[in-house]
Amino acid sequence: MEATTIPELMAYCQADPAFFEPPWHMRDENSLFSAGTRPCPPGWRRRAHGLWTVVEPEGGHLPEQGWKIHVSATAADADTVCDLVSAFCLARGVTFKFLRSGAALRLLNSKYADRGGSGKLLTLYPADDTVLGELLPELAALLKGFTGPYVLSDVRYEDSPVYVRYGAFVPLTYTAPGGELVYAVRAPDGSLVPDRRDPVFTVPEWVTVPEVLRASAERRTAGGEEFPYLIEKSLHFSNGGGVYLARARDGGGYVVLVEARPHAGLDRDGADAVARLTRQRQVLERLDGLDCVPRVLGHVVVWEHHFLVEEYIEGETLLEEVFARYPLAGPEPSAEGLAEYTRWATGVLAKVDRALTAVHARGVRFADLHPANIILRPDGRVTLIDFEIAGDLDDPKPPALGAPGFTAPEGMSGREADAYALDCLRQWVFLPVNPLQERDPVKYATLTDVITAHFPVPEGFGARLVRKLGEGREPFGEDTAARLFAGAPEAWPAVREALVAGIHASATPGRTDRLFPGDPQQFGTGGLTVACGAAGVLWALRRAGAAVPEEYTEWLTGAVRRAKEPRPGLMDGLHGVAATLDALGRRDEALEVLGRARALHSGLRAPGLHSGLAGAGLGLLGFASLTGDGELRAEALGIGETLAAELGRGGSPMFPPQGRVGLEHGLTGVAYFFLRLHEVTGDPRHLGLARTALRRETDRGQFLPDGGFRLLHGNRHLVYLGPGSGGLALVLARYLARVPDPTAPEPAEFARVVAGVRHACRAAFVRHPALFMGRAGVIATLGLLDVPEDRPHVREHVRRLSWHAVSHEGLPAFPGNQLLRLSMDLDSGNAGVLVALGVAFDQNASIVPFLDLRAPATGEPLPEHGGR
Repeated sequence: MEATTIPELMAYCQADPAFFEPPWHMRDENSLFSAGTRPCPPGWRRRAHGLWTVVEPEGGHLPEQGWKIHVSATAADADTVCDLVSAFCLARGVTFKFLRSGAALRLLNSKYADRGGSGKLLTLYPADDTVLGELLPELAALLKGFTGPYVLSDVRYEDSPVYVRYGAFVPLTYTAPGGELVYAVRAPDGSLVPDRRDPVFTVPEWVTVPEVLRASAERRTAGGEEFPYLIEKSLHFSNGGGVYLARARDGGGYVVLVEARPHAGLDRDGADAVARLTRQRQVLERLDGLDCVPRVLGHVVVWEHHFLVEEYIEGETLLEEVFARYPLAGPEPSAEGLAEYTRWATGVLAKVDRALTAVHARGVRFADLHPANIILRPDGRVTLIDFEIAGDLDDPKPPALGAPGFTAPEGMSGREADAYALDCLRQWVFLPVNPLQERDPVKYATLTDVITAHFPVPEGFGARLVRKLGEGREPFGEDTAARLFAGAPEAWPAVREALVAGIHASATPGRTDRLFPGDPQQFGTGGLTVACGAAGVLWALRRAGAAVPEEYTEWLTGAVRRAKEPRPGLMDGLHGVAATLDALGRRDEALEVLGRARALHSGLRAPGLHSGLAGAGLGLLGFASLTGDGELRAEALGIGETLAAELGRGGSPMFPPQGRVGLEHGLTGVAYFFLRLHEVTGDPRHLGLARTALRRETDRGQFLPDGGFRLLHGNRHLVYLGPGSGGLALVLARYLARVPDPTAPEPAEFARVVAGVRHACRAAFVRHPALFMGRAGVIATLGLLDVPEDRPHVREHVRRLSWHAVSHEGLPAFPGNQLLRLSMDLDSGNAGVLVALGVAFDQNASIVPFLDLRAPATGEPLPEHGGR
């Protein structure tokens, strides 16, 4: 449910060019389906639910879960099918919903839509299995002759565009042990288990497939004709189909299979994946003989899916190679290392230029040049891959798909558009922050200056790049947002004032779904949380000493009242909201919200500070200190006992060996909570539990060849404040201030880790400006550790915030998740930068409520209630 990847985020980029907005805010009045524009029949009611229109009998009641029917259709037939099925349901008293418009259908069936949910035009909710058995044959007969994309999560009923799966009829969710919010169904014992929406048909173990579906389910599980290839590895997935590394069953070497699903993966022009695969095949055949493109080896159709068989190109993508080699990602790169990288990068760019020239010589425009579509062979040759949107060089029509940061401006076509993408690539290879420049074109010049200041690029490289990227545009002018950060620390009051003004300018107190623009995750939590919602922004304003208008506080209290299913949690739930309200002088409302949060503790499964037990316990300790309420303190101690028991239990699902790491979701945050318990109780057992948690967390990281210590998060070693080693260093430092002998072997090793994190924090390049996963967090980490020799590096990081700062309506703003849209929230936007700079210049101790991360000298007394 959390939007974290570019495909998931793209849906939130449809409604507004500046900020993430829910897709249902997009303007689609011109493509509304007629079923939603006619008056509702007597006895029925119609309501909007996101991109869907729900139609239900007045006074009707649905079961909590069951077998639901999905109807699929092509874009051309969707309006007709909606009319037919709507009349069918109204005549039979069946509750149903349908996508509201053709634009909504294209979005949810686009190339990067969720594969498990794609293809669903209508959903019907049969009251029981008997009704299901009556509806399916009639519905299949009604829709005979129609077709649509296959709904991968379902079983197809006979040979119709009708699909069925077992799942929840009403929203059911729970928080998983890792802190993620999970869609659920209810098991016979009353517990909630995942309602799997994977692109594969599954049935809960306690559910029996109804007789009406049995034959269809058996056909689905049995499969069809034998696939002529053995799939060895999945290389990529999209809603249009996958890309696979495979071998032929009858022997031979590796090939690449590019899959296309009929009617799925629509682009802006409505073309499906099969149409684009056909185009790709034709273009590659046209380019046959060039060693910079893969050879076409065949084409097969199996299970209605089309597969283009291509030559397997050995090597790594340019994306992978750049991030493996990039010198500014490590601390203190040498002049020799920078020169070596520059030689390598300019050499690769020259080869890409030659490859593109060869493609153009055949009259083809590539149209999709970006780092993931370039493979570097072991022998040094360059190969361009993925020609699904390629076309004639002289075709003036822009492609209907494109990679963010590498898509040519409107009005640019053919050779010129490919040349523009190549210039974007030239900048990206030296400073990989695309698509930041699309937010504010003046950044082209600013970032090119950064490149020339750090890399020994050829003379004239920067001037030529700025000139080429600026062709056809207004003069870039001055980067006022970047200039704001050049004079710190002397300019800190002006920076603070400008960041606060930007936050105020973006506020929308008239809306009920959010107060400030931020990460899309806020739309799943009511817009009220510390991490991504209003509470975090108000906390940041208060910490900065800025005024918090009363209407903002009223908005937050109103959002809590509106929340139908609020979560507990410090950073994404009610505990953090309560702490924020208290900081704003609303003690009574804060205690009321805390009471609601406490009532939800039984559902907490996650251990961490962000959304789990440690965060809840920290909130209880904070309020116990503020109010003197012994019951709150006792409850926090009980949470500590729960965490201690799980920490000591082998095979605990709460602490799996490969679970999430870091301050927010991992053992780092749990260790911090144990340290707080030790500060409150003086019990050495809590200090020992903190040590155990820190030891396990430290074992999940390593010193890299550059001398920096980073935690392994997934397949990446990170130094970030949230999921990386930055937060770990801060908690280790607080632990070391408590141990009796910091020179003993284990404390000395912990101290070495802290030093390694400080060293890693000196790296010049950080992809995001964010607090928990970006440069603001690096600033906060070094500022809170407060080692004198690191202060120049803090100032450098503040200055480098100019790389990401853009001007929005004349005020500074920072791009959020994946740099796709601007954000004001604490996690990823202006509020997080404001808090980090408060640490650097005002010696603030807390970045979120009740979380004091200062690193006192050994033996120095620690504050009793967590640095509120």
